[in-house]
Amino acid sequence: MSRRSIAVVASVAFIAIFATIAIVWWSVRRAAHEMTTPHETAVDLSDVVTQVREMSRLETAAMHIVNVSTIKQSYQFVPRVLGNDEITLYSEGDVIAGIDLSRVQRDDVWREPDGTLVMRVPDPQVLITRLDNSKTRVLNRNTGFLRRADPNLESRIRVFAEGAIRGDAMRKGILTTASTSGQQKLATFVHTLGFQRVKFVSASAARAPL
Repeated sequence: MSRRSIAVVASVAFIAIFATIAIVWWSVRRAAHEMTTPHETAVDLSDVVTQVREMSRLETAAMHIVNVSTIKQSYQFVPRVLGNDEITLYSEGDVIAGIDLSRVQRDDVWREPDGTLVMRVPDPQVLITRLDNSKTRVLNRNTGFLRRADPNLESRIRVFAEGAIRGDAMRKGILTTASTSGQQKLATFVHTLGFQRVKFVSASAARAPL
């Protein structure tokens, strides 16, 4: 290889090395700048509250409950065979629980110094209780010989059965499930608004100053 060719190769190599060093130096300097320069972002929490409130009644848990209830009417000193009126109802129903997000107010949402969005969430509640009329039926009806059947007894036991189904769902933890599922859904929604960290507190937590 001639001296001229060697000089050309050396020049190209030098330029390549210099360019590489320059790129590395620029990248390091930029990274250092990014690490030491605070990034300020203005966030309107009122907009967050508005969008959360628009979700309204968030249904987050459901249970299907079976119930058998009996109502009896009787008279003291009157034998059952003569004065009783009794009805037994088999019922199936659905209970839906969730969170009423329309109750969220502006002072229920704030940010902590590390940027975490904190939201006070209303307590979960039963939103819907309904009997499945296609599967609900009277199992037994006994009326004494000396009395007339109460025409309103079946409607009253249906109301009672609906309450019993709701109570059974609550004893089985539907409100706890609704709270957990609701927070998961809310967290997913809040992440879409650009918040990386979110924390939920109970409705009884103290409000943060605006």
